[in-house]
Amino acid sequence: MRKILPCVIAAALLPATAFAAPDAKLPEPKVPVANPFASVHDLFDCTRDTGTLVSAHRGGAAPGYPENAIETAAHTLSQFPVLVEVDVRRTSDGVLVLMHDDTLDRTSTGTGPVEAQTWSALSQLYLEDNDGNLTTFRIPRLSTMAEWAHNRALVLAEVKDSDALPQMIREIRAAGAQTNFMLLVNSLEDAKRVQELDPTISITFEMADATALARAKEAGIDMKRVIAWTGIGKRDRAYWNDLRAQGLTVSYGTLWFIDGAVENLDLKGIYAELAQDGVALLATDRAVAAQAEIARVRPIEAALRQCKAVGMEPK
Repeated sequence: MRKILPCVIAAALLPATAFAAPDAKLPEPKVPVANPFASVHDLFDCTRDTGTLVSAHRGGAAPGYPENAIETAAHTLSQFPVLVEVDVRRTSDGVLVLMHDDTLDRTSTGTGPVEAQTWSALSQLYLEDNDGNLTTFRIPRLSTMAEWAHNRALVLAEVKDSDALPQMIREIRAAGAQTNFMLLVNSLEDAKRVQELDPTISITFEMADATALARAKEAGIDMKRVIAWTGIGKRDRAYWNDLRAQGLTVSYGTLWFIDGAVENLDLKGIYAELAQDGVALLATDRAVAAQAEIARVRPIEAALRQCKAVGMEPK
């Protein structure tokens, strides 16, 4: 029943205290990032030996804060410095929006494929948090995220539609946010296209082992603009050490089953161990818990300050 309710009626069903107004001023990051380097990769070159940055999966979704919302990213960053991971899809009329699924049903008041809807239609919908609770947060455009992130936050945008790559890069460039954005690509062909279109924008893609690394090099990928995503599950310290010896930044994920095991079994110290193993970018659904552990062993805030990557303190 809820899905077919008009958005205004659905929103009216919520208590007044359950959400912030859509036009409410967003909180500023606790540590705004004004990257002084030429790219995100160059910033990691400076921080990776001293700090580990948490990557908040889909923006750091939490009760009342849905995934892939700018309000959620702002809420997460108001607590501690993280990299915000988001997903990008395209509407039927060519507007780039933040949405993980190829359909609207799970995370919004809409139904059906994202690509079948116009921006005008999507802009009327409301987002839901991961518990299915309605908020008054709207589906954001990539261009809005890029404008907000400029000199404020680091963003990793996953490329869901290869054909949208040129447009994604144009919108990031238009916002002047190249030094705050990194793209997650899912093929070597897309990696090469990004580097051809704008080599100042850093990329990441999966290099789970030495064979995959060799394949990327053979494809002509400029590794100076790459963060090595080593996947989820296997903790390959020898491979990580080899990547670091080659001047590469190691990224790893504890998403889903690892995060679930840590939470359900109340395990301690896993995130700190990974940081000490040389993981410089840790993707997780438990950004708060991960950050608390990592801050004790490889604090990213101190590393950012040492690299002079901290912007004006919010008032």
